[in-house]
Amino acid sequence: MGRLQLTAVLTLVTAIVVGTLLTACAPRPYGPESSLDLGVPGDVVDTVTDVQFYPACGNEPVTVDGVTWYPFVPANLLEFPEVAALATPAGEGGMGGGTMRAALSAVAALPAVAAPGPGDDSGTLTVYEGGLAFWVSDSGALTTWLTDQELEYSWVC
Repeated sequence: MGRLQLTAVLTLVTAIVVGTLLTACAPRPYGPESSLDLGVPGDVVDTVTDVQFYPACGNEPVTVDGVTWYPFVPANLLEFPEVAALATPAGEGGMGGGTMRAALSAVAALPAVAAPGPGDDSGTLTVYEGGLAFWVSDSGALTTWLTDQELEYSWVC
């Protein structure tokens, strides 16, 4: 192979690698009626309490300990681990085992974002291996799955 051919091949390989890396870093487009399969959570890595967050519209990222988390609806939610915080104690209000899809549907029907109730805008973030996390409000009324992969939302709240 001649020097010119080798240079052309190396340039092509470099362009492919750089293009792949840039594509992997670009935000994923995400719509209100869609869900994403981002794998399943691994083992629990960390639990952070007193996380100030209010996922009223489903497109609000939250940054905790330098990591930005993006809400999403898992396409494979049935494969996710049981999370005790998902279930609201019997007799109390809230979503009680509902999914973020239910929350998004309820929010989409509202003419405006409701102000958070007591304990709705702070909660506990459980971080899992694999870049996934789960947040539950202190009231137990709001829950959401999050990813550390940047998402670009197609709706505005």
